[in-house]
Amino acid sequence: MNATVVRARRQTTLPADICEAAGIGIDDQVDWRFEGGEIRGRKLNPEMPVEIGLEDVSPGGILPRGWKINAADIAAAIREERES
Repeated sequence: MNATVVRARRQTTLPADICEAAGIGIDDQVDWRFEGGEIRGRKLNPEMPVEIGLEDVSPGGILPRGWKINAADIAAAIREERES
């Protein structure tokens, strides 16, 4: 089991073996969601451009330059993940 602590600012450290297995490195982004009583995260691929408006980005929510996210792409990604 890989247990971590959530700090006062809702920060935690991902275990090294989890990062290695998922291919997560420094400055990579992880998409998080709560589903079926579980917290799930997946690495976002920078070569998958999606659209987003600035009004949709939360304060501190930083995307790599040139990335755009739209609701249809998010919904499609969630459907794809649920089907797998």
